[in-house]
Amino acid sequence: MGEKFWLNEVDKGMVESVLGSEAFEFLVASASGKVLSEFASSAGDLGLQKGLSKIVEGSNWNYAIFWQVSKSKSGNSALIWGDGYCREAKGSEVGTGNGPQDRKYEGGDRKKRVLQKLHACFGGVEEDNCALNLDLVSDVEMFYLTSMYYSFPFDKPSTPSQAFNTGRVIWASDTKSCSEHYQSRSYLANLARFETVVFVPLKSGVVEIGSIKTVPEEQNLVQVVKTAFAGPLPSQGKLVPKIFGHELSLGGTKSRAMTISFSPKVEDDSGFASESYELQGVGSNQVYGNSSNGCRSDEGEAKLFPHMNLGGLEQGHEDLLIQSDERKPRKRGRKPANGREEPLNHVEAERQRREKLNQRFYALRAVVPNISKMDKASLLGDAISYITDLQGKIRILEAEKDMVNYKQKQGSVPEIDFQARHDDAVVRVSCPLDSHPVSRVIKAFREHQVIAQESKVSTTEEGEIVHTFSIRAQGGTAEHLKEELVTALSR
Repeated sequence: MGEKFWLNEVDKGMVESVLGSEAFEFLVASASGKVLSEFASSAGDLGLQKGLSKIVEGSNWNYAIFWQVSKSKSGNSALIWGDGYCREAKGSEVGTGNGPQDRKYEGGDRKKRVLQKLHACFGGVEEDNCALNLDLVSDVEMFYLTSMYYSFPFDKPSTPSQAFNTGRVIWASDTKSCSEHYQSRSYLANLARFETVVFVPLKSGVVEIGSIKTVPEEQNLVQVVKTAFAGPLPSQGKLVPKIFGHELSLGGTKSRAMTISFSPKVEDDSGFASESYELQGVGSNQVYGNSSNGCRSDEGEAKLFPHMNLGGLEQGHEDLLIQSDERKPRKRGRKPANGREEPLNHVEAERQRREKLNQRFYALRAVVPNISKMDKASLLGDAISYITDLQGKIRILEAEKDMVNYKQKQGSVPEIDFQARHDDAVVRVSCPLDSHPVSRVIKAFREHQVIAQESKVSTTEEGEIVHTFSIRAQGGTAEHLKEELVTALSR
């Protein structure tokens, strides 16, 4: 890894000065451990990039990144780069939020060299190197392009994984909070002068949105994001050994500029329309903890599905819906249920909800064999594995059943014998007994030692086929024989 990232100590110092010490250490460890090559990346999806551009264009936001849930070869899950969209700061924004315009391009050559080194270290090929297509690299572009090489495992604390696990929107609208939520990317974010960052959880990942302006909580942002991603999100694709290659491109492989999606500078400061939606904000006085990585480390969140896998994606989405519901204002005068004289308050309702949830976990534990641990996360993982095994067995049985049916159909082709006579002809049709409609009747005759002396087939006007048998019993009365045959045929 080291020989690819730097040639000597001077080169190493240059890389670290551009990325910052935390990002430098993170990317060196990620590239050395070949972390990203372990994960599956989705194939190209123009709809995803259109959704991201819809959020950024014509708004106060400078970039949008979709962190996609992906599963590694070893079974661990993480949020990795799905796609992104970035626009440079407009003229009016540069003067107020991003400092002098010439400052943001300082060290442009060094930034390009670092991006080229990152591209090579993570397995990229030369023709896919987007840094070659950029004359100058701004601080915003440097932050955006470096983020492509990041991943956020669910078993390690990070703001994107926290937003997904809790199903809650995280909104930071001041410099201090932004730095804490950007974590190891904080140095690059500070250079880009980002003032606001938002993490919006979705069913299959998290959308990260950032701006160099201080953007107050826009009540309709979640609705805008959900509308932009109303269609099906990309599913996992084949394993990709490099993060910055053809497979990453959602805009085609011929042009790296289209893949990166830097929009032209347009003088437009319009924002989103205003609708009613409640968000959870994080300001300067509302920060998730003070740990070294800027993420809350309380016990409750540490227990949130530490080995999350793709089978548990529905849980994150369900939590998001539940907590969105809980934040909505409830109507007063809730009707009593189950014969109660007084309506439940929210504390009692929550207690009963937890009891009901625990009962369902107990029921699940009773039907799932081979439980590895007794905690809920392990139980869900074992249940998912058990259900997956059952589904595999069902598919095998269905395939075997189809094969048997196919063989029966192939073997049940009737044989036809045609014999011509002087004035007429005799047609004889024969087939295996098991495939014939009257096989049950014949078997019942044999079981009760009844001899069929003669058999005739005729049709009625209603389109029915009538089989008439002339039989002779070995012993017993006709009434007794009738009862035995009716009983045998009605089984």
